Amino acid sequence: MMDFSSALKTKQFFRFTGPPEHWLTAFKYMTWGLEEKHRASWKKIQTGDIFFIHSTGAQASAFSNAASGIIGIGVVGFDFSVKDGPLWHYEIKNNTNKWPLLVPLTEVYLFSELPDPASWDSPEPKNDGKTYTLIEQLLKNRVPISQIKGFPQMGSFSSVSFDVAQQILFQDKPLFVYSGHSKRGIIKNEEKPSDLSEVHNATETLRSAASLRFLEEINRRLIIKPYSLVIRDNDILARAEASHYSVLQKLIDIFRQKGYSTLSNKHVDLFAHDGDRSFLFEVKSTENRNFRVQARKGIVQLYEYDYFEINKFKRENSLAFKNQYKILVPSQEPKDNKYIDFINALDLGVATVGEDTLKPIGKDFGFSRI
Repeated sequence: MMDFSSALKTKQFFRFTGPPEHWLTAFKYMTWGLEEKHRASWKKIQTGDIFFIHSTGAQASAFSNAASGIIGIGVVGFDFSVKDGPLWHYEIKNNTNKWPLLVPLTEVYLFSELPDPASWDSPEPKNDGKTYTLIEQLLKNRVPISQIKGFPQMGSFSSVSFDVAQQILFQDKPLFVYSGHSKRGIIKNEEKPSDLSEVHNATETLRSAASLRFLEEINRRLIIKPYSLVIRDNDILARAEASHYSVLQKLIDIFRQKGYSTLSNKHVDLFAHDGDRSFLFEVKSTENRNFRVQARKGIVQLYEYDYFEINKFKRENSLAFKNQYKILVPSQEPKDNKYIDFINALDLGVATVGEDTLKPIGKDFGFSRI
């Protein structure tokens, strides 16, 4: 596996602080909540951002065995929402909605092992005995914040510097993985902007990867339980496959050398334009045996991303391209000529990438002349 640790520098890091009983609820429903006063900051949190899970001590908890410390690492997921009723122990006890701004979680990496979240109920006053036991388990391998130089301690939410983030990410501890998406359902969906951003190398396209599994150092320490299966496909992680990365990097190099802007977001592998011509690429790691399966998915993605992402970009930047190409780029040259003819009939190109050029597979719509 390749080392994509440089991709960490493209991400935002946060510290979320709360009592351990609230973190149990967060892991049960794969969501965290912020107060209304943090709305401006909440709107800036993006899919793929990384947060550090800080448990408060007994003075800020309903449980006497609560203790302060860092208990794990989380990755921000896909669907932001706002709730209109109580969810956490404090809210249920006081019949209030103190933390309405929900941050979706896609993966949580804990330093201590918890039982299958499906086997226990979310903490509320009626099950305090069971919650007490779960807190004991949750805090077992916590890292005292005194061991993390520069860790912010004031308030319930703040940004974290890259230097502090590295100290926590690379603690030499096993990581117990809990993954999925919110099982509570969305009360009110909040659209998050997914603007195309300039990228100079392929690792920057991992900015929105809602996982830490592209990191060798993390993978080495993972302990994945049977109930920790990923519920939602995280297609963007495919960008961390060696073959995908190699193709994407070649494309970026080719087009930047020709003076094109190269852009990406959590959906689009690569969009290149020079103000006159544009190229939308969907890169697929393929072998001949799975070409149709991968190509079928790529066809839908090219049309969907063109309709939503690229049209939005053109409107916002007042652009009208004379030539626009949508191109599927397999990592290996496909031999399925009939299916390539089908793709071409949809006005989509198929190409492989050489050192400094695109090689058409099937019909060339003019895209090989960059």
